[in-house]
Amino acid sequence: MKNIYKISAVLFVSLSIIVSSCKKEIDGCTDSSAMNYSSDATSNDGSCIVAYDIAQGTWNISSACEDLVISIPFAGDFPVPLNDIFSDTIVEIAGVEAGVVSLDVNGNDVLADIANDGSITIQDNQTISFDTGVIGPVDVDITGSGKIETATNGNLTLNLAFEVPVAGPQSSSCEITFTK
Repeated sequence: MKNIYKISAVLFVSLSIIVSSCKKEIDGCTDSSAMNYSSDATSNDGSCIVAYDIAQGTWNISSACEDLVISIPFAGDFPVPLNDIFSDTIVEIAGVEAGVVSLDVNGNDVLADIANDGSITIQDNQTISFDTGVIGPVDVDITGSGKIETATNGNLTLNLAFEVPVAGPQSSSCEITFTK
């Protein structure tokens, strides 16, 4: 009878050790390329949000550009409505290749890199054409960065620089808010 108690005790202790050593499953996003990747997750629960995927589509935008006034000697000061560069919506942000999207800015395709965490960086050497209304069309060098925060909102700061004959170099920046 004592042997049954001893065997029962050994089995109970062994079973307790086995059960306590089992890892508990933690649901979450296990895709390291997702914005909401969880290194603690052991089971993918389908909640992964991939920045490249959610960046694509039609976005409503709101722009707030610094005022720009071009001063031309002997001709005067001419305001340039930079907010007119942006329509009320960006018709489409399209995927170009993994991690690269194309934004439509005033009818010009502007390429941007998008990181796994949603960070956006306008690629180097991007130029758009913009009609200033004052001196006609000018080529505008565009740089900037921002972030897709969620599937329905993000932001972007664009820096615009261009050369105006007689008036010299001009620059401004625009704060863009995206919503879906």
